[in-house]
Amino acid sequence: MKYFEYICLPLFLFVCFWPIVKYYNHIKICHFYKLIFAALYKKQKQEPYVSSFYLMQIVRLLVKKSQHKALITLTAGRIGMAETFLKKHGNAFLALVLKTMHVSAKNVADWEIFIKKNPDNKAAIAELAVLYFNENNFTKTKQCLDNLPISGKKNYTLARSLFLQAYFDAKEGDLLSASVHANQAAQIFHKLKAFYEEAQAYMASGIIYRTAIISDVAQMMFDTALKIFQALNLKNEEAKIFGNLGMLMAIQKRFDEALDYYDKALNLYAENKLQVKSAEIYNQKGQLCLMQDNAAQAEEMASKALKIHQKEKNPAGIAFSKEILAYSAWAQKNYADVIQLTFEAKNLYQQLENFSAGYENLHLMALALYEQNKLDESEKILREITSKDRHYETNFHIANAYNLLGLIYLKKKEIKRAKGLFQQSLDLEQVNNRLSGIATDYANMGLIELSVGHKEQALKTFQTALDYAQANQDDELIEIIKTHLQKLQ
Repeated sequence: MKYFEYICLPLFLFVCFWPIVKYYNHIKICHFYKLIFAALYKKQKQEPYVSSFYLMQIVRLLVKKSQHKALITLTAGRIGMAETFLKKHGNAFLALVLKTMHVSAKNVADWEIFIKKNPDNKAAIAELAVLYFNENNFTKTKQCLDNLPISGKKNYTLARSLFLQAYFDAKEGDLLSASVHANQAAQIFHKLKAFYEEAQAYMASGIIYRTAIISDVAQMMFDTALKIFQALNLKNEEAKIFGNLGMLMAIQKRFDEALDYYDKALNLYAENKLQVKSAEIYNQKGQLCLMQDNAAQAEEMASKALKIHQKEKNPAGIAFSKEILAYSAWAQKNYADVIQLTFEAKNLYQQLENFSAGYENLHLMALALYEQNKLDESEKILREITSKDRHYETNFHIANAYNLLGLIYLKKKEIKRAKGLFQQSLDLEQVNNRLSGIATDYANMGLIELSVGHKEQALKTFQTALDYAQANQDDELIEIIKTHLQKLQ
């Protein structure tokens, strides 16, 4: 007990002041992290590479090792001292993350070299996959993903994998798996305090739910992502959310709200001089004009976007602009322009390995040829779609191709073959539970029954078509079917 007071006093002071020191250290880390994140984010353009999780590790390490000069230079966006320190102390992985957040476009080769030397480093493979994904190199993204887990220990690498897997699930039309994987990624990111990545995952979920036409959930996901991006003061990411909310409003036919969101996105992109992103919004405005049956205005918006995409050498943007121009030409019955534009867009989509969009353009080209009564040429394109579709997982509805083939044979008065093709289309639509497609196929089969004099069967078939059209609330199709029924009654 002799030395009790000498031990007790220092212990008491330690217990009292240690939480204060720890809290001060935490404040210091957060302060530097916020400044460094903002500085590095500004260095990047278009699709930025961001790893808020690893950046926080870097800042913590530099604070712990009292690397004040390195921290201060990082707040100005200069990475030299910090990168050198990380390499010197055996943190080549974190040094590469830092370098990539500084200038992401030049670092794919560095990651490839790193992984050749460290083939079992799953974390590095995940980061390379993200870089490939940002460059729209989906083949290499998938190759990386095949070497990554999408289950198991809930860590940052798993969350990265789940986020990317959600994209490929959606691309293959498996929206249920896509939503599950995106939400799992968001939960892990949240637990790890990787808030930027969490917001990205919520945005991806919003896109998936919007595609599935679950509008209320999509709205909630976009709103959640928007709140996070606003808290991080990331204007470019806010603009992305506004663009997505514009598309969500458009599919709900809330056109004024859609236009308002597009204008908000456009203003934010213009402030930061992001030409390609601005062009993407012009394309979305073009789509909105098509939905409002304003083909001339759609053509004007898409032409404006096309000039920017061509100047910036952005093939994905060029393809989409030409696709919108093709639909505008279709609305104006300029079928020669439709064929040329869809041909050019299709070629670009194939180069980008976006086979779903490629098939959509081939189908529109076949429709244009059909309208010009070039039935053999139209059939040739449709046969190309039906034969190639088996080789790729896409979300293109192959039933559309069989439906148009049926119309071609109906026009050729080959009734038996037409009926068989409509039945193939119907079977595919029923598998996918697409009510509008089912209604269309029954309506076409009703036309066949009518053409061969089976009036009673035609009446039953048209009534079935009407039931499906009404279930899908497709007003235009309902009116067409009712017209046929009135003629029969």
